[in-house]
Amino acid sequence: MKSQKAGEALREVMRQVPAPVTVVTARRGSEMRGITIGSFTSVSLDPPLISFNVQCHSKMHGLIVGAERFAIHILSADQVELSEHFATPDLSNEAQFEAVSYHFDAADIPILDHVLAVISCVRHAVFEAGDHSILLGRVLHIEDGAPSRPLLYYNQAYHGLGQSLLDKRRNGRQ
Repeated sequence: MKSQKAGEALREVMRQVPAPVTVVTARRGSEMRGITIGSFTSVSLDPPLISFNVQCHSKMHGLIVGAERFAIHILSADQVELSEHFATPDLSNEAQFEAVSYHFDAADIPILDHVLAVISCVRHAVFEAGDHSILLGRVLHIEDGAPSRPLLYYNQAYHGLGQSLLDKRRNGRQ
């Protein structure tokens, strides 16, 4: 199997795996950006580490790889527009934050308002991985937002989280 065909087959299979939708923001000097990420996951509890992947040709790549700190914003099911906004590749740095409600944390990182949760991190490691870089972040602080259901990406579309299948099965027995 050629690598291009293997890559396309992998993309098709991975479309069947639901992924959380997050926006990662960072600042380095006067430059700040955000990017929608679907590869977010926890890695370790001791020390607390998370990871996500960024395409090497994205506008965010140079900034995030060089930034000491960044924030991961977990989006709720009603924040599709926010995800789409930060997924638009041709927006300038300024345009990314013009119509978005945000504030700066103590480390001067842009923090999006009204999200499900914010995980503030310091860069732990960066690994080259084909056409992406894998970033590991050591968790410094977690801020919970209003309770809500998370935004998921599955089969090329946004979805919300439904009822627990176990709860549904239990309720059917009663």
